[in-house]
Amino acid sequence: MNENTTIDEAQARAAEAVAADVARPAETAEEVVHTYGEVRTAVTANRANTLALLGCLREVLEARPFREAEAAVEGSRAMALTMQNPHALYAILLKCGAVESIPVPEDDTAIAEAPVDDAAAADAEAAGVHAETGDLPDQPTDYLLAITDLGREALDEFEPAKRFGELLAGEPEGYRSAYDTVLACCEEGASKAAIEAALAGHPALAFPKQVYPGYFISKLETVDGISWDGVWRTTEAGQRMRALLA
Repeated sequence: MNENTTIDEAQARAAEAVAADVARPAETAEEVVHTYGEVRTAVTANRANTLALLGCLREVLEARPFREAEAAVEGSRAMALTMQNPHALYAILLKCGAVESIPVPEDDTAIAEAPVDDAAAADAEAAGVHAETGDLPDQPTDYLLAITDLGREALDEFEPAKRFGELLAGEPEGYRSAYDTVLACCEEGASKAAIEAALAGHPALAFPKQVYPGYFISKLETVDGISWDGVWRTTEAGQRMRALLA
C-alpha cells in the first residue's frame, strides 16, 4: 500500500463523518473557528487531491445547491488525478473550513395546479414523474455550499501560475526551456509521443541528472499547466505560465 492510498483512505473516512453531520440543524451545531493552516494542510495533504479540491472551491464562489456543485465537478479535468468523489472532496473542504454549508428551509408552500385525472396522477406518482409536466421531480436541495474567506485565500495561494513559479524556483535553470517546449507543443493538443519527440535531445533530459519527458508532463499536469482529454492540451493557466518563461 503506497502513501497516497493510505491518505486517500483516511480522508475518505473523515469525509464520510463530515457528510453525516453536514445537514445537522444550525442550532445544535457547535461553532468551530477554523484557521488557514487547517485549509492549507487539507489542500496539500495528498497531491493527487490538490487540483480537485481547488476545482471544488471554484465551483462554489457563489452559494449553490450541493448536488449541483458536485455535478459540476464530476467529470471535470480537475478530477483527473484524485481517487475521491466530489462528495468526499467537499466534505474535506467543509471539515477544514474552506467551504460552509447553508441550510435551506423546506418549502411547505402549496402551489395551485390545474386538475389532473386521478388515475393518471396515481400512475405518474407511482412512476416518480410529475403528472403535469412529465418531468422527474426535483431532488431536495437540503443545503447550499459556499466558499469561505479561508477558501478564497487558498485559491489565491494556489493559483496555478504562482504554483508554477514556485516550482521553477526550486529547479535547475535549464528546465525552464523544457517546460516551455512542452507547453508550446500542447497548444493544439499533443500525444505523449509527440512531446517526447519535441524534447528529443534537449539538454534538460541529461543535465544536471537524467530525467525523462514524463517528468515535465507530470509536473505541468500537477500545477494545471496541461490537461489530458485524449491528448495533452495547454490550459488557460498554462498560457499564463508561458509568460513566466518568456
